[in-house]
Amino acid sequence: MKDHIRKRIQQPLEIHFDQPDKPYGCFSNFSSHPIELEGELWTTLEHYLQAKKFLGTTQEEKEIMRKALQAKVEQYPVIREILLSTGDATLIDCTSNDSEVLGRLWMEVRESLDGYQPHFYLPPWIVFPEEHPYSLCWRMGFGEDYLMHYWPWLEEMSVDARKEYDAYFPVPEEWQFEDLNEEDE
Repeated sequence: MKDHIRKRIQQPLEIHFDQPDKPYGCFSNFSSHPIELEGELWTTLEHYLQAKKFLGTTQEEKEIMRKALQAKVEQYPVIREILLSTGDATLIDCTSNDSEVLGRLWMEVRESLDGYQPHFYLPPWIVFPEEHPYSLCWRMGFGEDYLMHYWPWLEEMSVDARKEYDAYFPVPEEWQFEDLNEEDE
């Protein structure tokens, strides 16, 4: 995200994940994405991590976890796309007592991927909650500038990444517009 935009946004750029069946649940250790590591197929990332849990120090356990996350991204291109779409947002695991470890490791894996761009945009209704969708804010000044960056960024997302984003940030009713097709008029 452009620095001049980042400075004006009050909301934290965070994505919280926990349950595998919720938006961004693919980042959960319990998501149903079997991974192949060390010649074995593991039902979930958590199965692999539990099998390796007591093999070393905390730092070694983090390396084991990083290796597993990297394998998950390599074996599931859709997870790679979704991870890259999170840009520079902070990823926070809500299932753990130490919510920073898994999220931080996901962010490290994300930043190591080819194609990583440190851009993440919140929907305009979150950044500007006081503005109506038809406000002049969107036609001049900071609101217009924000949209000029937000829409192209959003349109570049893969279909799967966009589904996660849209599910995580549902569009409020006043922001839902009918498609106006000139042929229908």
